[in-house]
Amino acid sequence: MIVNRMIAATALLAGVNCVAAEKSQVIPPERLANYWLLLSGTAKQANAPNSGRNLDAPSCAAVAYTVEKDGSTSNVELRHIVPEGDLGKVAVSVVKDMQFAPAPQNLGKTPVSTYVVMPFNLPNPASTNPADIALRQRTLDACKPEAAGAKETVIPVR
Repeated sequence: MIVNRMIAATALLAGVNCVAAEKSQVIPPERLANYWLLLSGTAKQANAPNSGRNLDAPSCAAVAYTVEKDGSTSNVELRHIVPEGDLGKVAVSVVKDMQFAPAPQNLGKTPVSTYVVMPFNLPNPASTNPADIALRQRTLDACKPEAAGAKETVIPVR
């Protein structure tokens, strides 16, 4: 009888601990600044490999991640890359190194899950050339996870 009560109490406590674990909110990238601000100098310069597929092509990579209570990133996953190529591992590496500080309205340091679309080899955003603007917009739009139908797709990065 005592053993059964101890097992029941242990199970109850385990359940309470599971409920107490804070789950991250899923937010779109444009709302990230309401929760977390990227610390200056933590987004490192992307070091692309010397050889690989589509390294010079105009491209982008969508990387999903979670900002934890301490401002670090976790659950970093490549969700989409346009065109297929080897720049995905570069994007994942950059996101893994990012550090965040809580925004003033995020006093509780709420963890959030979001994504970022990283451009590679695209025309300068300040360009006024209509062809440059169109190429940049077309490439970035194709990389958004929801546009690609890849919300739950995870691309393995080797």
